[in-house]
Amino acid sequence: MKIRKIYETMEYGPAPESRAAADEWLKAHKNEFQLFINGEWERPKSKKYFESINPANKEFLAKIAEADKTDVGRAVSAARKALPEWAALSGHARARYLYA
Repeated sequence: MKIRKIYETMEYGPAPESRAAADEWLKAHKNEFQLFINGEWERPKSKKYFESINPANKEFLAKIAEADKTDVGRAVSAARKALPEWAALSGHARARYLYA
């Protein structure tokens, strides 16, 4: 099963035996991930990134955006604004977001 399909259906299921689907997903995202703030993907204001490494073999996996104080402040403000809507969701609805 492809990672995109897993995220679209959000069904619980067994873990895949192969990491091929995860590697394909990383490659599709060019092995780089930005900050997710207020429902949008954004580059960090600091322009800093750190590398995610497979601890088993030290292989590079992805470059991850590093938030600075400004980024964190904007994320906290967005989260506070979204809290009433989030709190109104059922536990099951919130779980589907957290599962992603």
